[in-house]
Amino acid sequence: MKRADVLKMKRADVLMANGLKTFAERRAAYGDSYIKHAKVMEAMFPDGVNLKTEVDMARWSIINLIMVKLVRYAKDFRKPHQDSIHDSGVYCFVLEELDQAHNEKVGLDILREEIKKSLKP
Repeated sequence: MKRADVLKMKRADVLMANGLKTFAERRAAYGDSYIKHAKVMEAMFPDGVNLKTEVDMARWSIINLIMVKLVRYAKDFRKPHQDSIHDSGVYCFVLEELDQAHNEKVGLDILREEIKKSLKP
């Protein structure tokens, strides 16, 4: 690494200060949404969740992303947050794709290859 590259790097204290600023901004915007999110997930899955496969993990991750977006959207229902609802919609289609992989017993490696093929011109 060249000295010029090192000089561009941020020191740990600067990174922490930036992180604290971001935290304060998000706390002001979203409040305790992470606690509400946990309560929603507990209500939806009162017996917990048994994740065994890579696809199970991916589906669970996407469900969490959907719920985060919906909790954020509901935080200020009088002022709809378009970005959150658009993101949630996209995640729903990703979840449907993963559900198909789950139902067909297709691993993420095969799904990833199919996605790569579809992106080629």
